[in-house]
Amino acid sequence: MLISNIIAHRGASALAPENTLAAFRKASEIGAKWVEFDVMLAACGEAVVIHDETLDRTTNGQGRVMDYPYSWLQTLDAGSWFNPIFSREKIPTLADVLLVLNQLDLGLNIEIKPAAGYEDETVKKVLDVIQLNWPADKKPPLISSFSKIVLETVRQYSSTHLLAYLMDEWRTDWKKACDDLNCVSVDINHHILNPARVDEVKSTNRLILSYTVDDPMIARQLFDWGVDSIFSNCPTGMQCFLRQPKTQKM
Repeated sequence: MLISNIIAHRGASALAPENTLAAFRKASEIGAKWVEFDVMLAACGEAVVIHDETLDRTTNGQGRVMDYPYSWLQTLDAGSWFNPIFSREKIPTLADVLLVLNQLDLGLNIEIKPAAGYEDETVKKVLDVIQLNWPADKKPPLISSFSKIVLETVRQYSSTHLLAYLMDEWRTDWKKACDDLNCVSVDINHHILNPARVDEVKSTNRLILSYTVDDPMIARQLFDWGVDSIFSNCPTGMQCFLRQPKTQKM
């Protein structure tokens, strides 16, 4: 599997409202080859693409995502908070997003963000939607989560899906967890990285991805240390300062 060294974080989220179809289309338009986005469940069990557990920041709704069926969530405005020209953007379903990404030929990193206690239901739904909507001949999705329960649940249902272990704070037991889960990648907050930690991850023959990087000088330093890929809100800005884009084998 090949992964781009720059991944559009929640789509091109510096240029369009995050986790909307507009953001994914914009990412493709500016030359991104991979995108990252977040998935959780609506009350009806539909897998929807949104980052926060609550609606308040990125829509004109209020309350928890999981408390409402998608029939109501899809009526919300998910774009005006960013710019009024995006007022018609909606919270997309995972199936909607997979359809568009397939058409745009984009690679994808799906971060599963379940409500507490809904890990099993969320994982099962995400895997079902992928199986139904993502062509088998396309590069497979990379599935990531901060929740070890989520990653373990993915492994219970699938031995073949590609997993990434997310760390916002450094955990000394990361290697055992990655070995147990057969993770192909470790995705790490760039603020906690240093050359020694990058070397530690790379010595296990795993990819190391780092988030969220919008400063070209920080990106250059991370690549110099050996980081394979960064998540950026504006991947075009990164391209102006970095080496030629390449792909990394996963």
